[in-house]
Amino acid sequence: MGTWFCISVVAALVVSLWWRSQVRAREVRSLAESCGFHYLGDALPGSIRLTGSPFASITAVWNVIDGEPRGKRIVAFDCRFGIGKGSWRRTVIGVKSEIGEINVSSFDPSLQIEQMSDWVFIYRPKNFALVLRQLTPIPELRVFLNAI
Repeated sequence: MGTWFCISVVAALVVSLWWRSQVRAREVRSLAESCGFHYLGDALPGSIRLTGSPFASITAVWNVIDGEPRGKRIVAFDCRFGIGKGSWRRTVIGVKSEIGEINVSSFDPSLQIEQMSDWVFIYRPKNFALVLRQLTPIPELRVFLNAI
């Protein structure tokens, strides 16, 4: 009896996680469409190279959107840093710009900003206080994308 209960709990957890990922993907597609972006799925544009950067530890990328809605190239994506129990997930926004043109404090003082080549990347750094809120909620992501 205990084995079947454990299997049922694990199965329910797996289905729940899968369902949440499907809902988020639909929401990101809708956001992309309404804001003038293209949904790329799990492929970063070729112009973004993450090797040799603070993002080199990214092991998975999904829900990538790309566009120039107001003349400035913007890419946003969900990703996982690292592997196993030490991994963490974040939403990253990349802007083809100089770091001085992006004011992080106008978004959220907890955001980290990194200049890599001709891209500026904005994300929340690893922080245990934000464990339950790893990916940026869609309404907040919309605000960020519209403010850039």
